[in-house]
Amino acid sequence: MHNKEIPTINSYYNIEKDATNRREAVNRSINWNWYINMYDESQIIFKKITWMHFKESMYILIPFLERRYNDNKKEIDDAAKQIKTVLDDQKDKIFELMEKLTKKPIFNDSFTIQYTTCKRWPYNRQTWEIWIMEPSKKEFRYKYRTQSFIHELLHFQTHKYYETIPPMNKLDKQQFNLLKESLTFLINYEFPWINKSIDNGYPQHQEFRKILENYRISLWDKKDFEKLIEFWCKKILE
Repeated sequence: MHNKEIPTINSYYNIEKDATNRREAVNRSINWNWYINMYDESQIIFKKITWMHFKESMYILIPFLERRYNDNKKEIDDAAKQIKTVLDDQKDKIFELMEKLTKKPIFNDSFTIQYTTCKRWPYNRQTWEIWIMEPSKKEFRYKYRTQSFIHELLHFQTHKYYETIPPMNKLDKQQFNLLKESLTFLINYEFPWINKSIDNGYPQHQEFRKILENYRISLWDKKDFEKLIEFWCKKILE
């Protein structure tokens, strides 16, 4: 990162994007109850829009989120601003370590964080946006913002530089997603002084994360990102 400008990070709250995220939470998961607070109006709203056409669902979601925003404007705006503040304080080191890990330059000159009120935290690889919701406990917020950004940044680097070349290009979509998510165990090793929370991944990926972690440990001083990818692809494609 020494010879080029550090990428910028911006964070916002956008009602339309928050509404879209909530709609996707319903339509992409049979367990959408996990995404909401079951004791507030969200439960009623989510039930109304289940499998509803996108445009029709927006007529319900946007007024609902506008009311929420008007009632909590300062809190939501402050949260969005604080995400940028936290990441700006650490981004130089984050980008430096990510380039060292993936052996590739940070591919984009800017990143956008969309603050969301839904417990679904996706990313968009076309726009390079990341959706982040803060945990309710304030003591976790600094750690969570950082961990979430590093997690998605690793996904972006994997998509950009490795997805379309051998051996990753031999994987089907399900296999690729499994490897992509399993690789995030590296965050706990490569960002120890920045990422102060543990990246535990998702329950369905634990077996494969452990396989990769054991292989990384066996490499000792040859902790190579590409070797991890080659090892895992060979194993799953056998």
